[in-house]
Amino acid sequence: MNENQQILNEIFLRNKVKGKYKFDYNLSKHSWFGIGGNAEIFYTPSSLEELQLVLSTKGEDIDVTVIGLGSNIIIRDGGIPGLVIRLGNEFSNIYHDKNIVFAGAAVQDKVLSKYCLKNSIIGFEFYSGIPGTVGGAARMNAGCFGSETKDIFIKAKCVSNKGELMELNYSEELFSYRKNNFLDKHIVCEVQFNKEIGDPLIINKRIIEINDQRKDTQPQKVMTAGSTFKNPIDRSELKAWQLIDKAGLRKYELNGVSFSEKHANFIVNRQKDSANLIEDFGENIKKEVKSRLDIELEWEIKILGNR
Repeated sequence: MNENQQILNEIFLRNKVKGKYKFDYNLSKHSWFGIGGNAEIFYTPSSLEELQLVLSTKGEDIDVTVIGLGSNIIIRDGGIPGLVIRLGNEFSNIYHDKNIVFAGAAVQDKVLSKYCLKNSIIGFEFYSGIPGTVGGAARMNAGCFGSETKDIFIKAKCVSNKGELMELNYSEELFSYRKNNFLDKHIVCEVQFNKEIGDPLIINKRIIEINDQRKDTQPQKVMTAGSTFKNPIDRSELKAWQLIDKAGLRKYELNGVSFSEKHANFIVNRQKDSANLIEDFGENIKKEVKSRLDIELEWEIKILGNR
């Protein structure tokens, strides 16, 4: 064990931690690209209180990274240093009262969408088309087909990297396109959403429309991670895929990494040699779009760890 692992191991043993933890744990199965390096320390907490305890006693020198379903990340070959946290079943509850829907951060977006359909709650249909978790959706203001998380967000219960519990209320300044301007530095544990009753037939119809559109326009059953680049809404009227197409890069390939035939902003990985190749592919695309069209693309996929 290295120094960081020894520190965490002592904390886990001293406090009789019930959550699961592993050292030098390979993360390839936690990325939809199916490839990636190791977590120095991988930890799934058994409760909010245990998570707070571990974070408050680990010290400031150990970095913290949170992963969810792994549907929008590249985990570099060098792995992720420090403590990698993945929330599990203890953070997967959904319930509602008169005005609010409560969802744990580990709840899958599509599961929340189904729950709301079952309870005739409108506004969550777009989550049926997002392969991620509630925590991830709040952290990046996830959205699709004209809707975003900020449209239904009320507040989030969060924990800082030092174990401090706090609540973050909605504000206009909090969210921007595919970004939450505060939650990136905190661990989302639970999100509260606005509850509005609607017609279940209309809700179901919209879910079907979204899923049909997703199947028609996005790759299925391949190693991909959703939209690669954010649409440059402040710099171009064209979407990212249209810029890639216009630059003549739709068919660009790098050693088994290419764009989907269905969508020129979805990278498909067909190799097992290196996660860094996927990043290199994207960086090459960014460079060429800038050179040919003078527009800077920005990653929507999160790149984690060391090369």
